[in-house]
Amino acid sequence: MDFGQRVRHSWAGLKRLVRPSPPADPFAAAQNASPVPPPAVKPARGWRGWVIAAVLVVIPIYYVMGSILTHRINDDLNFKAEDPGPGASKTVAVIAGLIDREINQTAWAPNTQPFQPAALLRYGGNMANFQSGMVKALSNITVEIESYIGRTRGTSAADPDLGKARQGLSRQPDTWLLDPWPTSSADQEYRKARTALIAYNARVAEGRAVFDVRADNLQALLSRSALDLGSSSDALEKQIGAGRKVFIDRRADKLFYFVKGQSYAYFITLRAVREDFKDVLVERRVAGLYDAMLADLATAASLQPLVVQNASPSALFMPNHLSTEGFYLLRARAKLREITDILQR
Repeated sequence: MDFGQRVRHSWAGLKRLVRPSPPADPFAAAQNASPVPPPAVKPARGWRGWVIAAVLVVIPIYYVMGSILTHRINDDLNFKAEDPGPGASKTVAVIAGLIDREINQTAWAPNTQPFQPAALLRYGGNMANFQSGMVKALSNITVEIESYIGRTRGTSAADPDLGKARQGLSRQPDTWLLDPWPTSSADQEYRKARTALIAYNARVAEGRAVFDVRADNLQALLSRSALDLGSSSDALEKQIGAGRKVFIDRRADKLFYFVKGQSYAYFITLRAVREDFKDVLVERRVAGLYDAMLADLATAASLQPLVVQNASPSALFMPNHLSTEGFYLLRARAKLREITDILQR
């Protein structure tokens, strides 16, 4: 090979290095290549994000907002029931009115279930304890009306409507539709009790039922009320002692609001009793003492601490709200005892 040929071969090789290669035929590559399976489609995971969002956002809002919108401790001392008309009992009317307010116009918190928006009120709110204390007082007064005031000197048969009312109000406040077998809930039974009280009061106004406003009947009613308040005072004393043994007394606010509701119901109903038995109170000269007793109950019922404290009664900075409540409870109870002693003479 001469020098000229070598130069031409070298130049041809150099051009092949710098010249771009022609594009490959995609169809030829597809025909020669083996088939490649398509990539696997991953399942969509969007529902998991919704579940996490519901757990972290929706469910807390559901319970918190439901509890805020439902929570109501109605301690209005000016509450009065509708006028039942001439001849009817003010006391029976106000019991029916309180039941209607707490069951139909508010919400019954003690038997709220975990799936309901206001579930937090049953397990951590004070509304349930307030309402439970109220129904305890209303039940006691209804028992006394059935046993003494609603019959003629204890020799006649008990009034059937009062029997239904007493039975309905005896239902435990936290009873639901399953207990554990199907049954009527507490709020259903209280509605039946209200209906029976209204029916009884209508017959009283017509003269077909007895509401005997005698001194001995009033004495029996006030004696039972004093016993109930004394029981609550004892519970407060025991809880004050128990609070010294724990760092945070979680039962203090529950008991405080139970007694608050109890005191409130006694104040409202015994104020109505004063109207029914006003002639007896004036005749026995205990009207002033009776009003002082109502004032003590009103003070106990109107206590509204931001946080219920069960500190030592001799603490310098922290109050003890249980002892304050118990103080006014004992004052009311002492006056009730004094009134009943005078009525017995």
